[in-house]
Order: sequence, then structure tokens, then C-alpha cells
Amino acid sequence: METVTDHVCTAVRQRILRGDFASGLFLREDTLAKSLGVSITPVQEALRRLSVDGWLESIPYRGFRVFNWTQEDIQDTFEVRALLESQAARRAASRIRPPQLRRMAEIVAEEQAMFEDIKATHCEQTPPNIEFHEIIMAAAGSRRLQRALEAALRGAGYIRSTYGLSHAAIEKAIKDHSAIQAALAAADADLAEALMYDHIISVVRNLPESEPGANAKSVTTPSADNY
Repeated sequence: METVTDHVCTAVRQRILRGDFASGLFLREDTLAKSLGVSITPVQEALRRLSVDGWLESIPYRGFRVFNWTQEDIQDTFEVRALLESQAARRAASRIRPPQLRRMAEIVAEEQAMFEDIKATHCEQTPPNIEFHEIIMAAAGSRRLQRALEAALRGAGYIRSTYGLSHAAIEKAIKDHSAIQAALAAADADLAEALMYDHIISVVRNLPESEPGANAKSVTTPSADNY
């Protein structure tokens, strides 16, 4: 069951993804609580949690502000993901179950349908992508590896949703998912590992070169750097 803190986390993440909260924006606890109709306590806990997850950064005596992703941050995030998640794919090859494989195939079909729908946004495409990778994390059967990957995946998901990928890159990513699912279904650990590594590294190679947050929408607030 979703807690009030979970609800606040989701709401803040969505606003960051939409560009409502631009990079460098300080988030005021009282303003957030009022806009979401909740008390200060769950907002405080949510902001701390989002800071740990890499969505916000804590500035002493000032509060929390939206993290400003640099090109180096993006590169580091995807390199970590490539190393960790390729290992997860190798482990999953001998552990994944038929229901998980069926769901992965369904996700690939959903992604393909969204790809063909020119009205589908990057934010709409992100949840199935994350679910696909979460299935592999769960199938890997390592809690330590899963915790490490969850943090990296949230960061990468933020980058992918906010800045998007080219049409060709999205098409390749969907084909990669299909190939990874097939390798796991065949219990081919070597192939699953190699495909996953290439899949993640190819994403960062296809991201725009402009600095993250450059095209984020401005936010009209009483103060230019606070919400």
C-alpha cells in the first residue's frame, strides 16, 4: 500500500520529469505540502529519500534542490548500470521463470505499440522500460545487486525521460529488449550479458550532447530559485 511519503515522492519525480521543477530549483517543504495537501512530515521524509536516490541534492542550511545532471554524471550512471546490469542478466539467465519471460514479451509489444504511436511521450514510454529491467533485477536473485541497480536505474530513467532519445535509438532499444528476452528464454548467460552491456552503453552514446536541464520549463514561483 502506498504511503503518503510514497505519494509525495511520486509527485515530485513526475514534476521533475515533466520539467516543472528545473535543475537547480530549491523545493520549499511548506509550499510542496500545501500544493499536495499533506503535512510537512511526509514531505521532509520524501525529500530525504529523493536525495538518496539522486533526484535532489541536500544543501546545508538551504534545503533540497533539483539535481543538476552533467554530461559526466550521465556517463558515470550508464557505465555503472552497464557493469551491474549485465551481471544481473547473466545471473537471470539460469533463474528467470516463465511468467517473468511472458511479461517481458508483453512489455516489448507495449513498447513497440508506443513507438508506432507518434503521440506517445518519453514519460509514457519510461514505465514499461523500467519494468522490463526490474524483472531482470528480480530474476537475478541478489538483494545487494538489486539495491545497487535500483539506485542507478532511477537515475538513468530520469535522464532518459527528461532528455529523450532519437527515433532510431528508441527503435534499437526496443529491438535490444526483444533480443535480451530471447537470450534469457534460451538460458544463454553469455549472450544475455553481452546484449545487456551493449544495450545500456548504446543509450548513453545516443543521448543529446546539450547539458541536462537546458530545455526544462521555467517555474513561476515567488522566488526565482525556490518552489
